[in-house]
Amino acid sequence: MIGKYGPNRPDFLLHHFAEKQGQDARRFEFIEKVQHVPALLSSSITGSIARARSITDPLRVTVKRQRQSGRLFPDFQADDLLTWTDAYTRMTGMIRISVEDVPDALKRKYRQNYDNRVLNEIRAHQSHALKASGASSRVNDYFRRAQSNTKQSLYLREADGRPIELQPSERVSKRNLFVLAGDMEKFVRTTMPTKLPDLRLGKSTSGTFGLKDRLFLFPGRARAEAAHDAIIDLERYFSVQSMSTQDLEMQLSGDGEGGRLFRRYGETDRFKQISINPHSLRHLQNTELFRQGVADTIITKRFNRRSTAQSYVYDHRTLAEHLDEMEPQTLKAAAKLGEHARRAFDLIRGQKIQGPVVKAFIRIQQESGDEAAFDYLNAEAGALHFTPYGFCLNSFAASPCVKHLECFNSCNHLARTDSPEEQRNLETLKDRYELHIGRLKARPSPAPNFGAQLAHAEERLAGIRAALAEVPGAKVFPQGSDLHVSIGDVRNG
Repeated sequence: MIGKYGPNRPDFLLHHFAEKQGQDARRFEFIEKVQHVPALLSSSITGSIARARSITDPLRVTVKRQRQSGRLFPDFQADDLLTWTDAYTRMTGMIRISVEDVPDALKRKYRQNYDNRVLNEIRAHQSHALKASGASSRVNDYFRRAQSNTKQSLYLREADGRPIELQPSERVSKRNLFVLAGDMEKFVRTTMPTKLPDLRLGKSTSGTFGLKDRLFLFPGRARAEAAHDAIIDLERYFSVQSMSTQDLEMQLSGDGEGGRLFRRYGETDRFKQISINPHSLRHLQNTELFRQGVADTIITKRFNRRSTAQSYVYDHRTLAEHLDEMEPQTLKAAAKLGEHARRAFDLIRGQKIQGPVVKAFIRIQQESGDEAAFDYLNAEAGALHFTPYGFCLNSFAASPCVKHLECFNSCNHLARTDSPEEQRNLETLKDRYELHIGRLKARPSPAPNFGAQLAHAEERLAGIRAALAEVPGAKVFPQGSDLHVSIGDVRNG
C-alpha cells in the first residue's frame, strides 16, 4: 500500500547546523536543523557523505581517544620511549621516514580510495628502507631544530632513556634513537598552538557536540602533501581539525586566479580559472524558488530562517517578474506606475524599505484598493531617497529630515543596499571617526564638553559599524527610533 499511495522511495533528510537563528543562537553554539534532499540528488549526497566519513574515520578515532585520555598521543604514557622516526611521523604526519621515498605506485594506490590498509603497506616499505638506507635528512633536521628551540627543547635519547645532545657534525641517520612521550607532548603543546585539536564540547540543541561529530575533518596544517607530494599518516598524526566556512569559501572561490580546488584539479586551463562564491548559490536558489511560484513560507522553512522577511532579502527578481505574479486587477493598476514609482514598489514588495510612505501605501491599499494606492505612490515616488550610507523612504518634499545624512544615528528607516560606493563611504567614515576618537582619548581634556564630544563620536561610530555589519536589503536599526516622526512631533508641539 505504501508503494501505491505513498512515496515509492525513502525521504532523505540532511542533518546540519544552521546559522542566524536569532535568540536560539544566544543559548546554543550549534542549532540543529534538517534539510530535505531531492530524490535526484540523494544518491550523490549520500555517497559523498559516506566517502567523507570513510576517509576521515581514522581522524575521528584519534580525537575520541584524545578526549578520553586527555593526551595528544593516547597510544603512549608519559614515560614511554618511542623511536625517533615514529615520533617524527606522529608530530608531523609525514609517513616517509627513510632516505628512500615512497614509491609512486603506492602513492597512487592509496589516493585512489584513501584506503587505510594501504598505509600499512607504505609503513612496511619505509621500515624496510630505513634499515637499508637510514633515516631521511628531514627527520634529522627536524630534531636538530627541535633541540635548539628557545621555547621548549626536545632532546633525543638513548635506549636507556638518557638524553643526548646532537653535535653539528654528528652523523645519526642510522643510529637507534628514541624520544620520551612526555617530552613530545610538552613540546607540541608549547610550540605548535595552531596544530592543537579543539577537544572542547559545544552545546547543541540536542546535547553536546565535539570535533569527532563533525563530518569534514582533515590533518591540521599538513602542507607537505601539496608542497612535496607527501603522504600523511592519518592514523598516527596527532593534529585533527575541521573544515570551517572560511576554508570552504577559500577552496571554492580562492584568491587570485579562481578557486584553489579548481586550480589544482581542473582538466583544462579554462576550468582552472573557475571560481564560485558559495553564498551566491544561496541567493540564486532563493530567487529561483520565488520565480517558480513557491510560497515564501516554504522558502523560509527550506533555508531555516526565522521569518519570511529574511527570504525577501535574498529575492533578486526583476520588477517585471514581480508584476507577472500579480492578480489581473493589481497588474492593471500597477501599469500606471512611473519609472521611479515602479522602483519604489519593487522595494516595498521585497520588504526592503520602511517609512511613512510605505506605511501609508499599505494602509491605502488595504482600505481603498490597489488603484488608489498606486496613485498615491506615483505622487510620492520622489520620496525614495538614497543617501551615501543607505536608502530611506520618507517624504522629504513635505517634511525634510533635520537628521539628513546622520541616518546611522539609530534611525529605523535606514536600510543597506548593495552599492559599492555606499560601502566605501561607510568605511571612510568609520576610519575618520576611529582616528578622531583615538586623538580624543590620547589627549583628554578637563573641558566641560569633552565627555559629551567623546560620547557623541563613539555613538556615531557604533552606528556606522552596525551599518557595515548588515547585508543589502536589511534594516540597520530595526529597533531604532523613527527620527522623522520624533522631530515632527517636536515641531508640531
